[in-house]
Amino acid sequence: MQIDKRVFWGYSLLLALVALTVISVNSCNTKSDCTIKCYFGACVNNVCNCDPGYEGDSCNILSNQKFIGNWDAYDTCGTSIYHYTTTIAAASAIVNQISFTNFGRFGSSFVVNASISGSSFTIPSQTIEGITLSGSGVIDVIDTNTAYIHLSYFAEDEFHNTDHCSGTWSKSP
Repeated sequence: MQIDKRVFWGYSLLLALVALTVISVNSCNTKSDCTIKCYFGACVNNVCNCDPGYEGDSCNILSNQKFIGNWDAYDTCGTSIYHYTTTIAAASAIVNQISFTNFGRFGSSFVVNASISGSSFTIPSQTIEGITLSGSGVIDVIDTNTAYIHLSYFAEDEFHNTDHCSGTWSKSP
């Protein structure tokens, strides 16, 4: 059985038109429907979906900014309470990463890195000066001058002694 070339091309054209219609219908609620500018993200249905490390209505605020500064730290490890000051800075090259100096009151050369996502952070397992740390926390921003961090972490020394610590930190002016 031989197919007429005109019928073949007619069906091919019809199939192409159907495919084009499906594509255009499925793409209706995309960037063309957005009336807002998304600086570091993509606009979908007039809402910005921010890239990692950015937030805000226009994805123009670095997520790490709320963490940066000096923090008055109170950590409880077992039955011991440690009071100290730690400093959080933006990581040099990764926008969704922060660095803690003097984390756990281990000294100014003790720098711990964490990844942030919105208001939370994760400290991946890392060994610094013989101590292996891992943990996580959240920030609670009250206003431009007041914020708290609540965290939980594990610290294991070179002899495999492990402390489970929890802390509440307040932002220092």
